[in-house]
Amino acid sequence: MPRSETRIPSGTSSRLTDMIRATTKAVEANRDTINALNVFPVPDGDTGTNMLLTLRSIVEALPTNSSESANSVSKSIARSALLGARGNSGLILAQYFKGLAQAIGDDTELTGEHFARSIRIASDSAYNALPNPVEGTMLTVYRECADVAEQAAVRNEELVSVLEAVAKEAIDSVRRTPDLLPVLAEAEVVDSGGFGFAVMLDGALRALRGEEPVGRIVVVPMPDGKNFTGSVKADFVDASEEIEWGYCTVFAIQAESLDIEIIRNHMAEIGRSPIVDGNAAEGIAKVHVHMEDPGSALSAGISYGELSNIEIANMDEQASDWASARRGSGSEIEATPATPVEIAVVAVAAGDGLNDLIISTGMGVTSVLEGGDTMNPSVADLLAAVEAAPSDQVILLPNNKNVLPAALEVPGLSSKDVRVIPTRSVQTGIAALLEFSTTLNLDDNESAMTTVVSDVGDGRVCKASRDVTVYGHDIKKGMAFATFDDKIVAVGREPLFVLTKMIEEHASQAEIITIYTGESLSQEQVDTTTESLSTKFENIEIEVVYGGQPHYEYLIAVE
Repeated sequence: MPRSETRIPSGTSSRLTDMIRATTKAVEANRDTINALNVFPVPDGDTGTNMLLTLRSIVEALPTNSSESANSVSKSIARSALLGARGNSGLILAQYFKGLAQAIGDDTELTGEHFARSIRIASDSAYNALPNPVEGTMLTVYRECADVAEQAAVRNEELVSVLEAVAKEAIDSVRRTPDLLPVLAEAEVVDSGGFGFAVMLDGALRALRGEEPVGRIVVVPMPDGKNFTGSVKADFVDASEEIEWGYCTVFAIQAESLDIEIIRNHMAEIGRSPIVDGNAAEGIAKVHVHMEDPGSALSAGISYGELSNIEIANMDEQASDWASARRGSGSEIEATPATPVEIAVVAVAAGDGLNDLIISTGMGVTSVLEGGDTMNPSVADLLAAVEAAPSDQVILLPNNKNVLPAALEVPGLSSKDVRVIPTRSVQTGIAALLEFSTTLNLDDNESAMTTVVSDVGDGRVCKASRDVTVYGHDIKKGMAFATFDDKIVAVGREPLFVLTKMIEEHASQAEIITIYTGESLSQEQVDTTTESLSTKFENIEIEVVYGGQPHYEYLIAVE
């Protein structure tokens, strides 16, 4: 395989950003396997997903100008990683990028010595961020990789040489984790976070060498030459489901002055499994803690400064989902290549119902990239999805007006023939997908799908997250409001009320109205919606479909 230069030239960060993007692609390719390994702590969110979302937040903040120096970019990366960190694994992962920024310091190029120093800093920071560090986890992999990195840098400070040694050690270190942590041996797995870090290093190394694909499937390094079966031992799953876990609470604190150690000790007093780290000089701290009452953690946090990036997850529900997902067939996880097709379709969407609908509508040629409002995929994410599609001809459906600009960059970056259909919402995306035909060529499909987009009106119903005045409407927090083609058309206390008002306004021009119900609605609410609308609008064909989308109680397509 060809090798690229092993030093990032002074005054440019392009190779550094390429390596960061490669780690993201590598975790994306192995996310399901990393998730399947996750047992410690069981209900703290799936490790692979948390690591991927943390990496995506970094990629989204990468500069478009490749002439910036490595030290400037590394500082930006460290901040993005800290603020964007998801869950336990994401916050520990942020230590690596913090170490990278500190190791590069004021230098403008990245060397093997910098890389070795970055892992040592990451290891020390990660151990300090936890009041009770546990061996056999991602922390151990950091520490053992730091030892090897320092030795390798003495022998040869070239970046590729140090990275090769560290990537190999990461795999070996992960293989040893069950020897250090009995819960892993009991579940018959290795540490998921450590394996995720090893996957990242594999992607970074392949990018540095110029090898493709950078996001390949990495075999899980199980001890004694065993193969990972793809599931956790059944007895372990049964025992874990009986434990009560409370809430995983994550938030950022920003203030002019912060004492990270005081905040860390405070969270250790009021909660479990606290991880607190940050940059006192910049006035940023990121908190992760398990609580029976998440409000107590937020109240404690707000006493130190302004809160942001708040995430609260019910770990008892996560534990139940985790157990259900791992009571599968136990069949071995393998990389299953997609069947080549003449034309592939890549669509952006969020919501299990919408995902299933898009895949089924796409007649076997469609893949879904998770994203949408509050979770816009980057150009790199879209490009990776296009490159992974099983065809040299790809139709890309951004399905969100905020994703469209990034999607339009993809054709110029891919060697494939990529056509972007300007779908401004998932509703218009599904309408466009209904026009797709495997019997048409790429040009004709593009024409047919683009034409229908302008014929679909799209509406949304959601609840306000704060008090706001928009276009003369005073909307209080918790109130429902409806928008149609981005204009507010109704405000009220109940989502069904504003949905009805929206349909009334557009009933005269509608032949078919499709309503996609969100994840927050109960089955009883969905049944009430269906009965109410079918009674009130007898002369319009109304179809209510489960979408499962976050944020919106209803998504509406009017045709």
